[in-house]
Amino acid sequence: MVNSQKKGRSQEKEHEFNCTIVAGDVSISNVADFLSGLKAIAHKYAVTIQAMNAELIAGEEHIKSAVKKAIRAMKSKRGITSDLGLEILLYASGRRQIERALEMGVTEGKKNVAIIIVDEKGEKDLEVVAEEVKSKTGIEEVSLQELESELSNSNKKERIKEFFSITEDEIKAAGE
Repeated sequence: MVNSQKKGRSQEKEHEFNCTIVAGDVSISNVADFLSGLKAIAHKYAVTIQAMNAELIAGEEHIKSAVKKAIRAMKSKRGITSDLGLEILLYASGRRQIERALEMGVTEGKKNVAIIIVDEKGEKDLEVVAEEVKSKTGIEEVSLQELESELSNSNKKERIKEFFSITEDEIKAAGE
């Protein structure tokens, strides 16, 4: 699990937020029930919770970047949606169409997921929220470092390249 405190750009009003990521394997028998459970926890603690397919996440920085951009878009009224969780999914997927971004969401079965918990005001103890998420979902937690090390797994790398339409030339130009 990762906790990060971030500040906005210096030219913007300074803004802190908390972001915690719980990653691991979970069995999802019904997506609607799984998401409803997360929504209830989010409502209880007044936070945003978004679940994603961890097989399509390139690492912690990928998630943190999506969270920062989504919060910035919502604050400046440039978001496509009125839901921060969905806006995070849009930025993480690199797609501005909701239907396409939902492809990065969770599906039924035993899945490797990343559950992002965000407190926009930076005031809440997200450890408490994370513990409830773990308890209610039954997630078998793995570290984000393990998720990132899976990128060396050619299958995950190929899935990410295909999902994001990344070419070998782009990888050579930008680096792994």
